[in-house]
Amino acid sequence: MIRRAVRIGAAAAVVGALSVSSLQAQATVGIGFDYMGYSFDDGLGADAAQLMMIPLAIRLPLGNTVALDIYSAWAQGQVERDNTKFTLQGVTDTRVKASFQATPWALVSFGASLPTGNGEHDGEEAIVASVLSTDLFGFREATLGSGFALTSSVATAARVGGWGVGVAGAYSVRDEFSPSSELALQYQPGNETRVRVGLDRNIGTSTFTAGATFRRYDTDQANGQNLFQAGNRLRFDMTYAFRAGAGVWTLYATDLIRDNGDLTLSIVNDVGAQVGDTLVRTAKQNLAVAGVVGTIGLGGGFVFRPHVDFKYQTREEIGGSTEGSGWMVSAGGDFPIRVFGGYDFFPKARFRYGAIEDPTGASINVVGAEFTGTIRWSF
Repeated sequence: MIRRAVRIGAAAAVVGALSVSSLQAQATVGIGFDYMGYSFDDGLGADAAQLMMIPLAIRLPLGNTVALDIYSAWAQGQVERDNTKFTLQGVTDTRVKASFQATPWALVSFGASLPTGNGEHDGEEAIVASVLSTDLFGFREATLGSGFALTSSVATAARVGGWGVGVAGAYSVRDEFSPSSELALQYQPGNETRVRVGLDRNIGTSTFTAGATFRRYDTDQANGQNLFQAGNRLRFDMTYAFRAGAGVWTLYATDLIRDNGDLTLSIVNDVGAQVGDTLVRTAKQNLAVAGVVGTIGLGGGFVFRPHVDFKYQTREEIGGSTEGSGWMVSAGGDFPIRVFGGYDFFPKARFRYGAIEDPTGASINVVGAEFTGTIRWSF
């Protein structure tokens, strides 16, 4: 199953439907280096996991009402198990999106995910992709490639009394691809429908925002046969931004609910011939995140932006197993500076500590760190 990583941050546009103001007039380029790594106590089937990335993002304005966004990255994921390292590396899929400011309060977008990434894995690469897909760890990439896809979306917003109210909808169509270099398998991910409703309101010098997003997937297929019906997903999020001293602080919380899915498994006899299939219900999951990010003045025009968050994930198998449930605390921050006169540099470091349940229900300690550096400039 192709898992779309959940990305949650204080600066996220929690009311995406309201973000339909004028498109940026300047071209912007950003390139960075991202590292995230963990070490695990015995019991999880792996000793360590890490992901290194060099992402590149470009925004090009095409007139006053149209903008083109392009994103890709080079990534290397590694998992260590019993002193053996498994590696998955290469270019990720390239994402291209054109946004059209149809009216001051309406934004129309068309996007494509181009299959430039390493999506056809051997057995060792599949091990890496499986570990990187764990939502609690928060890796930015997992499979690196997931076939061709097209997405169309529209967002609109209006003021109702003192509230801003926004609605957005998107539909993604996905093409089949071969996820395995060792099996004759054509995998067809199900199409995705996404609807979002958002609210915001100014309260004095503070701002409150809240939103809800519903996502539904069609059935995934393998070689033309139904394989997996992903459960519906519902996400709630909110932020409260306020001034404190010379900076702005933001409190945020998100809850992602993933319903049970249906997985079709083949039944084979003692000589390996398929004699039927059976339907298995997959785990129901809930991932809750709460955190704070702020600004502390250091003098001389420099600031430090601390960032602390807490994640709590539950997984409920039909048989009662809670394998994969766990929690994670992250703490650190970034130090934005201007270099060479016109380049913004954002170095960031965070420490991570938590625990995750193994198949026996025991709690296994997890220790990790995150280091990133991004350079951005406009012209």
